[in-house]
Amino acid sequence: MEVHHIGYLVKNIDKSIKSFEALGYDLTTPPTWDDGRKAHLCFLTSGGGTTCVELIAPTPESELYPLLKQYKNTPYHMCYKCDDLDHKIEELKRHKFLLFLKPSPAPVIGETAQVAFLINSNIGIIELLEEQL
Repeated sequence: MEVHHIGYLVKNIDKSIKSFEALGYDLTTPPTWDDGRKAHLCFLTSGGGTTCVELIAPTPESELYPLLKQYKNTPYHMCYKCDDLDHKIEELKRHKFLLFLKPSPAPVIGETAQVAFLINSNIGIIELLEEQL
């Protein structure tokens, strides 16, 4: 599977954008509220778009907020593109990945984007992304 992005939890999305811009990243999706995740999200790319990071600034109401409190500003997941989300989830379950966030819309990525989150004790959290064309 191809990597779509690396997800970073951040306390302050605006300050984090500036820090990534200092590293040569360009803001490609401005901070946008994601009601389902109760967080502000944005995307930045570098290397002509070959490297993409997602900044996630959860509010205290977000399921992600406890992770932010524990780890502070940190990368916390890799997102992989897939063609068939349900099929890939079932395949990964056979390899000891546990689904902990069922497929849901990801409007910040795209109108037809669906994502799911899984965890594996050997590598941590991953996100799967399917975009209908």
